[in-house]
Amino acid sequence: MYRAYTGTQVRAAEQVWLDAGCGTSLIRRAAWGLAHHTLALLGTRGRVYGTRVLGLVGKGNNGGDTLWALSFLASRGVSVAAVAINTDAEHLHAEGFEAFKRAGGRLINRINPDTAVVLDGVFGTGFHGSFDLPGYLADHGLHIPAQAGVVACDIPSGVNADTGEIAGRALRADLTVTFGANKVGLLAGAGGQHSGDIRVVDIGIQATLNTVEHPWCVPVEADILRVYKAPDWDVHKYSRGALSVCSGSAQYPGAAVLVVNAAEATGVGYVSLVADPLNDTSVSDKVLTANPQAVVENQVTDKATALVIGPGLGDTAGDKDSASSALETALRRNIPLLIDASGLDMLDESTLAQDLAATVLTPHVGELSRLIDRLAPDLTESTPVEQAHSFAQRFGVWMVLKSADTYVFSPAGRRAVHPAKTSELATAGTGDTLAGILGAGMSTLDPNHQDFSDQLFAVLAAGVRLHSRAGELAAADGGVVVSTLADYIRTAKQR
Repeated sequence: MYRAYTGTQVRAAEQVWLDAGCGTSLIRRAAWGLAHHTLALLGTRGRVYGTRVLGLVGKGNNGGDTLWALSFLASRGVSVAAVAINTDAEHLHAEGFEAFKRAGGRLINRINPDTAVVLDGVFGTGFHGSFDLPGYLADHGLHIPAQAGVVACDIPSGVNADTGEIAGRALRADLTVTFGANKVGLLAGAGGQHSGDIRVVDIGIQATLNTVEHPWCVPVEADILRVYKAPDWDVHKYSRGALSVCSGSAQYPGAAVLVVNAAEATGVGYVSLVADPLNDTSVSDKVLTANPQAVVENQVTDKATALVIGPGLGDTAGDKDSASSALETALRRNIPLLIDASGLDMLDESTLAQDLAATVLTPHVGELSRLIDRLAPDLTESTPVEQAHSFAQRFGVWMVLKSADTYVFSPAGRRAVHPAKTSELATAGTGDTLAGILGAGMSTLDPNHQDFSDQLFAVLAAGVRLHSRAGELAAADGGVVVSTLADYIRTAKQR
């Protein structure tokens, strides 16, 4: 996993160095990094000398970074110009504007049609509010040529660097050159869809950033290989994890199949389905047909090291009794517990108040809203992400919030974000698949291990990445069909 920070955290780290009198040094490092990556982009497009680069500049430090970068580009033979956006020359960054003019740059009010690259330097990471940059450009007769690449300075103007939200409209960047560290706003939400490729420029504040408590973590493919790895030579089936699954019903029999399929695909050692053999066998029959190695038992097995409960549960008395019994057994034995879908409706304050090894909740945004209305109506945070973070800390649970982006929150405040990679996972049954992956990973952990919390965080974050990677592979192979997603889980584990 790599770290990402909110814009607020990065600005606070920068302020330490600004207070120490290093402001000009920070700006010049940032500007040189922006110029360097712009030159590299120009190089991929054929030539550097004589090409036109235009800066859209605002009055703050972001505009200053862009003006300094334009001055560096001019020294390499690039023809540079700038347009002041929503301000005038008098209010531009003074040092940056002087450097720009000394290098031969000039302010213009039209965009040359043969402009090769446009630098977006209107607003930076401190922006809050609403601004329609494409609309502003259109209203002022400023038309970006179709062939021009757009490079964002630190962040596309108008993106909230803390959340990725865009209240107005922003330009879509082909490349974002960001300073100091990657920002959450470049990865999550609409910001993640506007940032293009991201390059991080070291401006010398990493030592300060290293002191930030609970930065965001972003899982990568290497985490899959590290966490969901091939077993050691001396393991046996129970030491590879024993997962019990309470899932499925006559109405939703496929949910149990999807959970078990996914768990088996991770390489877990033992999977049992909790189902009363005297009741309707439609669920267990389908599970065993798809996975003959699975076991059907009428209660959570004593060997179970984790329980997944909730996907596809029915609302009959028998379904509810079976689920309640499974939940009570898991609580009594204090094994790691993942609760999804209908299982979330079983939660009450007394259950959440118990001191458990780990309770992982995996709601989508609608399920989270119902949880909060029922159990924490006083939460006042404005977004589901903030609500999930607060809910996890208040009730001492782990939260995996499923949306276009997926978020992981620990009871202690740790957090991870997995940016959306493919929209094809937005289909029925993919949540069941994720529950199987995460439950299987949880079953391999020892709750008594001193590093259990760190290990669980890694399992959840890597499991989310594994799920997404399987979806990406399926999408590239003709599209996501959830019933075959387990095959791509196996492939994703091997890459």
